[in-house]
Amino acid sequence: MTQEDAARPRRKRMRHDERRQAIIETTLACLARDGAEGTSLRSVCRDLGVAPSLVNHFFSNWRDLLDTAYQTLVGRLIAQLTTVVDGTYPSARTRMDAVIAVYLSTDWAGENSIGASLAFWQLSRNVPELRQSFGHYLQLRRRLLRRALAALVEEAGAPVDVSRLTEGLMLMLDGIWLEISLNPGSIDEPRTRRLCWFWLDLALGARGPAARRGRPPAS
Repeated sequence: MTQEDAARPRRKRMRHDERRQAIIETTLACLARDGAEGTSLRSVCRDLGVAPSLVNHFFSNWRDLLDTAYQTLVGRLIAQLTTVVDGTYPSARTRMDAVIAVYLSTDWAGENSIGASLAFWQLSRNVPELRQSFGHYLQLRRRLLRRALAALVEEAGAPVDVSRLTEGLMLMLDGIWLEISLNPGSIDEPRTRRLCWFWLDLALGARGPAARRGRPPAS
């Protein structure tokens, strides 16, 4: 070993869970950057600087890696929503505003998350595991949103069907998310929050200037 080799800092050996997580994160980054058509097991390994055979120690196949990466991406949204829905707030309205903020955050509505999600949708045509995960996480999102809306309806004393309100708001939030993905910069976060509250207040039968303007609760 030369003196130069001895002086060079040694690369820290990654633990099993760290290596596995690095593979997942690199897969998400490649999908966000290169899309479904430009991402493959070889391209992920090239970015990682490892041989494809290494991935087989962590995932049974490419489809298993894709499904795990999707669950990681959407699992973060579910974790954030769960924290908000289970949290303590001054009012149900304040909690609902925090739920909307999670949906509009850069973690979910940011360029990387949107790019990776669009790639997963495209890949799901040939990866049945992804389609199953889509349905599972859709149900989890619906349950959490329904809990927040049920508390809001009770607080407002409104004779509203919570299930229909949940379906409507989910469609609205997903539509906003799609608009952001197709036309970045077309709508900003404050305006989007106002639109959500304008629709919610109409559905709840709220009255008054703040409701008509769709004003979110004061932070």
